[in-house]
Amino acid sequence: MLPLLLAAVLVPASADVVLSVEDASGLRALLEKAGAYAPSLAPEPVGKTLHDRVGVDLLARTSQWGLAPRGARMLVFSHDGAGLIAPVRNAGTAKRMVVSWIAEDPQRRAGRVSGLRLLTASGRNPAALLAAMSRPAPLPAALAARARGPAWLWLRLLEPLRAAVLAINAGSTGIVARGLVVAGAPVLSGSAPAGCAAGIACLRAGVAPAGRRAIEVALARLGMPAQAELPRASRVEERLDGVDVHVLSDGPSLGRAFHVAPVFDAAPAGGPSLDASVALVDLDAVLAGLTPLDALRGPLATGAYAFHLLYGSLLRNAGPLTLTGNPRGDGAEIELRLPLR
Repeated sequence: MLPLLLAAVLVPASADVVLSVEDASGLRALLEKAGAYAPSLAPEPVGKTLHDRVGVDLLARTSQWGLAPRGARMLVFSHDGAGLIAPVRNAGTAKRMVVSWIAEDPQRRAGRVSGLRLLTASGRNPAALLAAMSRPAPLPAALAARARGPAWLWLRLLEPLRAAVLAINAGSTGIVARGLVVAGAPVLSGSAPAGCAAGIACLRAGVAPAGRRAIEVALARLGMPAQAELPRASRVEERLDGVDVHVLSDGPSLGRAFHVAPVFDAAPAGGPSLDASVALVDLDAVLAGLTPLDALRGPLATGAYAFHLLYGSLLRNAGPLTLTGNPRGDGAEIELRLPLR
C-alpha cells in the first residue's frame, strides 16, 4: 500500500488547472524566445508575476526560499486564486520567507510550511485555496500515468469531457504536449474527414457521442447557433473562414463575428480521428484590422485590440497550432504542437 501511495499523483479537488514543474529549463528557454517577440512573456516579467501570486519565481535559477533542489513544484489555479505546493529542504528559511511574503499583502495572501512542503496562495479567497491544497486527492490511474516528465499540465474540462493530463516538452523551438483526455463516453471514432484546404482555423474529427456533445458545448459558449445536423453526424468539419472584427463588442458578439462553415459526413481522410489547426499568422492578420475606435465598442473589442498590440509579433512568428487525436476508451490520446520560429 505504501508504494502505491508514494506513486500517486495528487491534485487539490477544487483546482481547475494544475501545472507541475520538475525542471523549468525548457519552459525558461521557451519564454526567452517568446519574450523576443512579446516582452511581457520573457522569464523576468513572468517571474515577477509568479512572485506576486505564489511567492516563488519558479523560473529563477536560484531561490531564497529554502526549497529542495529536486521535486515537483506544483502551481494550482482555481476560482479562489493561485497557489503553490513545493518541496522544502530548509523549513526555517521557508517559514521566514512565507511570513515576509504575506506581510507585503496580508489581505490577499496566505501560506505555511507543513512538514517538508511549502504551501502559498493568493487571490480572492487564499485561505480556502490553502485548505484545499492541504488535502489533495489522487488522479485516476489513466491520467496519473501521463503526469510525467519535466513538466505536466492537468485541466478540469467541461462536460461531457472531464479532465486532461498533458506531458509538456518545451524549448526555444516551441512546445509539444502529449497526453490523455477522459470523458463519460467515447469521444472519437474512425478517421477525420478530408477537407480544410483553407481557413483561419479548422477542426476535423470522426466523432462519437461525447465528441459531438463537446462540439455543441463549444459552439454554444462561443454564442453560435446550434447546427441541426451535428447530433447525427459521424464525421464533422468546422472551418473558421473569417472573423468580422468590426462587430466585436462584448462577449455575445463573438458568435456574430465568427464565420464558421460546417461540413458533415464527408469522406474519411484516412489519418487520425482528430485533426485541428489554427493559422496564428492569419489570426493576427485579422486582428490587425482593428482600430482604436473599434476598441471603444466593448470589453471584447478592447481585449482583442490590446492582444494584437502585445502579442501580434509572436503570432506572426509562431504556429500553426495543431491538435491531433485518436480514440482511447472513453477518452482520447492527443498531441498538441506549437512551433516557434
